[in-house]
Amino acid sequence: MRMRIFWVFATLVAMLQIVMAQQTATYRLQAEDVIRIQVYRELDINATLPVGKDGFISAPFVGPVKAAGKTTFELEKDLRDLYISKVKLNDPIVSVTIEAFRVLRATVSGFIGRPGVYPIRQGDTIQTLLAQGGSVPTDGSANLRRATLRRAATNELIPIDLESLIIRGDLSQNYVLEDGDELIIPQENRNRVNVIGQVRNAGQFQYREQMRVLDAVTLAGGEIPYRSRFSRIQVIRELPGRAGDYLSIEVDLVRFYNRGDAKQNILLKPGDIVYIPDSGNADFNQIGTVANLLFILERFGINPFRF
Repeated sequence: MRMRIFWVFATLVAMLQIVMAQQTATYRLQAEDVIRIQVYRELDINATLPVGKDGFISAPFVGPVKAAGKTTFELEKDLRDLYISKVKLNDPIVSVTIEAFRVLRATVSGFIGRPGVYPIRQGDTIQTLLAQGGSVPTDGSANLRRATLRRAATNELIPIDLESLIIRGDLSQNYVLEDGDELIIPQENRNRVNVIGQVRNAGQFQYREQMRVLDAVTLAGGEIPYRSRFSRIQVIRELPGRAGDYLSIEVDLVRFYNRGDAKQNILLKPGDIVYIPDSGNADFNQIGTVANLLFILERFGINPFRF
């Protein structure tokens, strides 16, 4: 019985060695692979070497040799020719084996807990990369439906709906990763409110349900004494279905404060621009210019308030 188990085990080991030999025979070396060079009866030549980032190895006694892109068999032939021509060896027997494969890596960038470059293994997927990159924001700051996977080999951009993958378990979005891939999770710009003009901390802020003008102004740090004109605040809103056309709604927060006129503290919508003018007259030309500028920049993927 023991003898039978031994032969079964030995057969499995032999089969595994054959499979591995077949794989390495067709594998083409890459930068950061580690190889072992041996020449029969020439111990001084034997060496373990990394393939450099330039694709070359520094082979003993013959110097730089291009290794990247070649199989071990092809590199053996090149080294054999060099040891004959340069070192004057007579019919050397050269062996090249792979000691370690380069570490595969993929990148996750944008709105995720820990953006960066992470090691991956063959067969790893987007879910694996997300787990390494930490939590994906669920506060609306990340545009999960418009993530992209950039393939390093081709620069192809594949649209990824992370919302479907994470929330609904849609595994059709769970692509297998390749070495050098980058998963990009963009910012959700349209789920924001811009506050500009005479406030302490002008900028872009996360839109919340039932958000009103006063909420946005408070997030921006409130008024600047003697400069902010709260009686002539303008809420600039893009007209539905009319890209580039804006409606300007005047808001009087002074009236809201002094008379309790709740109609002045209007509800905001995602993408609204809240403009607080100087204590002088509101410059409506400036308002229009700012609105159009923001729209144009957004069309070109530029966000002046990014943080």
